[in-house]
Amino acid sequence: MFERGLARGGSIETARTAVVNMLLLGELVHLFNLRHFSTQAFASNALYGNPAAFWASIILLALQCLFTYAPPMQDMFHTTSLTLTSWLPILALAGALLPAVEAEKWLLRHLQRRRM
Repeated sequence: MFERGLARGGSIETARTAVVNMLLLGELVHLFNLRHFSTQAFASNALYGNPAAFWASIILLALQCLFTYAPPMQDMFHTTSLTLTSWLPILALAGALLPAVEAEKWLLRHLQRRRM
């Protein structure tokens, strides 16, 4: 993500901002995907089953928006605002974690059943 941002002519601040946002979204996807290691992430209570995780994630996303778009935070952390075209690969990479982790969970469940 960092190299892509620089290769497309973006500033180092924009590349850093994109990387931090991609890591945050990737970790949120990972959090909700691994809440139920033995079942699929699409279970009915995956998102709202733990109110603390849900609300902490909402607060984290709000703080991340401040980090990315609030001028005082941009000055403090040397970040820049991201455009829609910057967000598309971030969302794609974070979203790609969902099927990757689901495949890993399926494989581990399959191997565990074979051992029994």
